[in-house]
Amino acid sequence: MATDSRFFQDMEDRIPKGTIRTRFAPSPTGYMHVGNLRTALYTWLIARHHHGTFILRIEDTDQGRLVEGATDVIYRTMAECGLTHDEGPDVGGPTGPYIQSERRDLYGKYAKLLVEKGAAYYCFCEKTESEEDSGNFDRAADPCRALSQEEIDANLLAGMPYVIRQRIPQEGTTTFHDVSFGDITVENKTLDDQVLLKRDGLPTYNFANVVDDHLMGITHVVRGSEYLSSAPKYNLLYEAFGWEIPTYVHCSPVMRDQH
Repeated sequence: MATDSRFFQDMEDRIPKGTIRTRFAPSPTGYMHVGNLRTALYTWLIARHHHGTFILRIEDTDQGRLVEGATDVIYRTMAECGLTHDEGPDVGGPTGPYIQSERRDLYGKYAKLLVEKGAAYYCFCEKTESEEDSGNFDRAADPCRALSQEEIDANLLAGMPYVIRQRIPQEGTTTFHDVSFGDITVENKTLDDQVLLKRDGLPTYNFANVVDDHLMGITHVVRGSEYLSSAPKYNLLYEAFGWEIPTYVHCSPVMRDQH
């Protein structure tokens, strides 16, 4: 079934144009630590230096690991450090909601749009039920890549549970640019077909980030260097959608070489 083009146009129309927009997007699966605070500070400084917009987004799609009170700690820590945000769950803004669980319905639409574009596919394998991207450059062949449309339709009609996976090209390379590390090129065959949409209808961290960063008009993405391994897959998602890729700034670990 074709997706609703009006829905996607309406979402695009909400994206602010012509200004620097950064975001701090913590997950309330643990309490704030110094690494989180550094990321918040860098994103805040970039926005303030360019007279741009600083956004707070709460990434709570991993419902099974939420820590009670963690969101309150995020608000309190940022307030005590003077890191005021221009858009967020408590102040609103043109690209809300700013809590990912409240954006649940739109992720499925974008995942299915990727399926229509050939950049993703339905996977009915049992092994994928709780699978999320681990960040390792490792691919396991998935038989669902080769399912015919008739087989897919029959499985969907039968109500079989599924995830939606990214269809990584099996040949060629992907190059992305990072402010800290420069150009990095990886062979596509080293990348795995990561899960984008889980069986419960919620997105994985990596997919939600790409969709929300685009829909919120984020121009600069600051995150830890542990996400460098996922960056080529982000690029492939942006390219599949035809979206502009934001400026990446990956930061080395705060506690490097500590024992």
